[in-house]
Amino acid sequence: MADAAIEQFLYREARLMDEGKYREWLSLWTDDAIYWVPCSDDDTDPRRDVSLIYDNRERLVQRVDRLLSGTVLALDPRPLMRRVVSNIEIEADAGSDVTVASNFILAHARWDTQQIWAGRSLHKLRRDGATFKIVFKKVMLVNAEQEIPLLQFIV
Repeated sequence: MADAAIEQFLYREARLMDEGKYREWLSLWTDDAIYWVPCSDDDTDPRRDVSLIYDNRERLVQRVDRLLSGTVLALDPRPLMRRVVSNIEIEADAGSDVTVASNFILAHARWDTQQIWAGRSLHKLRRDGATFKIVFKKVMLVNAEQEIPLLQFIV
């Protein structure tokens, strides 16, 4: 069972992504953070396996700058998104760092099209006073091995 503060942190992260508050979302990450979306659940090494996304903090800043630039046609008009985060479980607690797994469903609607994304997220969180910072996030999409439609948002 997950601690209430961890649950609230994950819910807040989801809400910030859903509402396109990407600068605020970036503030949740450490300077040495890694964000990884592998092509398969079996992928264990992003330096060896092909990834949909493998970003460090600098690349996350570039991604957010692009999303907020107004030049991404797939974001005009901005899609409506909502995530449901569930099955939150603490997998390891090593004092200052805690590893948390959770499931998500993301509804993404734009124009007359709706896409449903689902998967499992693995967060390594670092305690930062009364809250947390994301050190590492791995998103394992259920459909990652299939053709992926436009992924112009943050999962």
